[in-house]
Amino acid sequence: MASAANTNMNAVRETMDVLLEISRLLNTGLDMESLSICVRLCEQGINPEALSSVIKELRRASDTLRASENSTSQG
Repeated sequence: MASAANTNMNAVRETMDVLLEISRLLNTGLDMESLSICVRLCEQGINPEALSSVIKELRRASDTLRASENSTSQG
């Protein structure tokens, strides 16, 4: 029983390592934790394209906020 659980955990780790490498090659900017959350959301039925759109929009908003803060602190 423990052997099957270990084999399964190794397979999960290997899969996540491959996904992280693909993520890096595609320059997504996702770290292991973020990628893991995205995978779990997709496994729960979230549309991957919609998830991608939300992530992109959050990044745009974050960049805009950072730029606004930088211009305020410099002015």
